[in-house]
Amino acid sequence: SCVVGPSGPARKGTYWAHPGCRKKSESIVMKSVSFHSADREEIEGKLLGGSNKPRVTCERRFNEILRYVYPPSKLTSAYGKQDVNGEKMDIPKLEMNRKLQLFMFLCMLLPQVYCWTMLGDEPYLLLSRWVSSFQHWQNWMHSPLFWMNFAAMAVERACYTIVWTQSRWFIKLCKTSALKEWGTPVDVVVRLFVINKIFQFGGLFLWYYFSAPWFKFAEITLYQWITGFQLIVFGQILNNAIYRAIGKAGVYYGVRLGQPVPYCTGFPFNVFTAHPQYFGSVSTAIGAGILVTTPAHEAAGLFGVCCSVIVQYVFMGVVEEQC
Repeated sequence: SCVVGPSGPARKGTYWAHPGCRKKSESIVMKSVSFHSADREEIEGKLLGGSNKPRVTCERRFNEILRYVYPPSKLTSAYGKQDVNGEKMDIPKLEMNRKLQLFMFLCMLLPQVYCWTMLGDEPYLLLSRWVSSFQHWQNWMHSPLFWMNFAAMAVERACYTIVWTQSRWFIKLCKTSALKEWGTPVDVVVRLFVINKIFQFGGLFLWYYFSAPWFKFAEITLYQWITGFQLIVFGQILNNAIYRAIGKAGVYYGVRLGQPVPYCTGFPFNVFTAHPQYFGSVSTAIGAGILVTTPAHEAAGLFGVCCSVIVQYVFMGVVEEQC
């Protein structure tokens, strides 16, 4: 047993441990220190998964995120190429679901077959009119409304380009007093998404309203209803499938902002290999344009606006692939 007692000059409250007991006490202290160190490392590791411990400061959390986004190994962060610890992970082989591809192809083809066989010359005349509207492209290029709408849509592209290419700076920006109340960097991107959509839909509405008189529902042909509805539904299926596959963190660049995103080999990636969300957005925009088009709006550049949507999404796809 270890007995403690006064040693040396009598001093009130001063006690010294037996040498054997001192060694045992030091061993216990060392084990306690190592335990707390391991516990601290475990807590810090959980930070990468989004744990929000009360005693963890905002600055410490952002430092953990920065170490994840820019690990010492200089690995490039990308979808599924790193795990939560910044280590390389094996990318599973992506196999196309041919049956699902065939099913979706038939869903797009069969209604068009019906239109071209049962509606007479209507599909041909409409497509000819839409294609011939491109002869007015020079007028579009000189239209302030056209470029105002292009700039309004480009706000979103510029914002996402900054988030993707300057993610470290963006994380630091989210740390400032103006944005930290919005939540994590991914939450900030979601808020910016809402603001960007206001610019996008606002620009489209103003262009459509001032370019020509509003469309009338009675003037929408059956071919327009079928084709526009097809494209909108198809596009929204892809968009919703993306959210289900990789979640909010995956859609809003969480992989660049410190949140791990699993590599997905299921739908919709097993039907469309490259950027199915962007393909869905373009499909939705063209479908909506077909539904509300009029000869006056076509001459003003409605399908030119659709082309500008395609150009901007292609640009964003290139940024994500190359940067």
